[in-house]
Amino acid sequence: MREDDTEPVPYQIGEVFVSFTTDGVGEMLEKAKATLEEEIKTIENQAEFHKKILQDLKVELYAKFGNEINLEAEDDS
Repeated sequence: MREDDTEPVPYQIGEVFVSFTTDGVGEMLEKAKATLEEEIKTIENQAEFHKKILQDLKVELYAKFGNEINLEAEDDS
C-alpha cells in the first residue's frame, strides 16, 4: 500500500490516465477483475462447446470415411 492514501493514483481508461483516490482505484480494479473473470468463464464455456461439436463431427466423419481420413492434429515436436 502507498504511504499517503490521499495522494491521487493514476488509473488508465483507454489511452488516458485519470487520477482517483486509492479507494476509488481499488473499487475500479475489483470491478474490472470481476468483469474479466466473467469474460474468461464465458470464453472457456464457448471453447468447451466448440470442442464438443468438433468431437461429434469427427465421430460422424470417421463413421462415414473410416480410416481414409485423418482428423487428428499432427505433432510437430
